[in-house]
Amino acid sequence: MRKLRICLRALLVGVFLWAAGMLPAGAADIWVNHWNRENADIYLMDDTISCFYESRSHIRRINVSAKMVRNGQLLKVIRWEFMKYKTDMWRYRTDTMDRKITTVVIPHNRIFEYCMDQIGWSYYICSDRGRWYY
Repeated sequence: MRKLRICLRALLVGVFLWAAGMLPAGAADIWVNHWNRENADIYLMDDTISCFYESRSHIRRINVSAKMVRNGQLLKVIRWEFMKYKTDMWRYRTDTMDRKITTVVIPHNRIFEYCMDQIGWSYYICSDRGRWYY
């Protein structure tokens, strides 16, 4: 009788784990922009957003992947990295750029703003210092 209960419990746990694996995942591709120059829509892969704060060096980083899509066809996936050091402006680089180069994030970058809103970090646009994100 004891072995039967153990087997039934193990079976129940197995069925529960199998059913949990069948549930829909929370990952989504979120449309954030249309780039006229490339005639492509940009979708963020919501489940790829990650953020890091290095308190000793005062560096903030955000990583995210975005899909470039034209007429329903995936053109490429671009990995974005946004970074900020102390009171400097936000900068970015992508995996299509030289790793040694960063560029200032120009307002209104919808990829940057969506990520910041999702992780809850604050930012502002300072117009008296060149219209950059701080």
